[in-house]
Amino acid sequence: MRTASSETPDSLITALLRALEPASASDPPDNDSASVPKTVTQTLSVERLAAIAAMLATAPSIVAVVPPGVTKGRIAALLSPDERRYAGTVMEVLDRAGVLVEPRAEALRWREPRLFCRDDRDWIVAQVRSSSMEDQ
Repeated sequence: MRTASSETPDSLITALLRALEPASASDPPDNDSASVPKTVTQTLSVERLAAIAAMLATAPSIVAVVPPGVTKGRIAALLSPDERRYAGTVMEVLDRAGVLVEPRAEALRWREPRLFCRDDRDWIVAQVRSSSMEDQ
């Protein structure tokens, strides 16, 4: 009996760790942008990324708030529950595509809202598509 009871908690812990693994594996890397393209192509299609970019470019919660701009939290609030975990990845894609204004300081890159460089939604979508296609 002692063997069975000691195996059960270990099995449960192993099962829980396996269940949590996909969620942590889908989180964007902190500073390793070289692995982002792999994550993007495995999670969100180029078309979906373009649709998200178009939505963000006109969303009142991005352009009509104070201060205006894109943040991971604001992206997550606009995504479906199934896609919210990709908010950081979307933010990195927008940054890499060059559609966001550069931050005041590198330390603020992921911490403060960032405006789009242009109001041209078609340009934003084209930049995101182009950048995402190059990464595949």
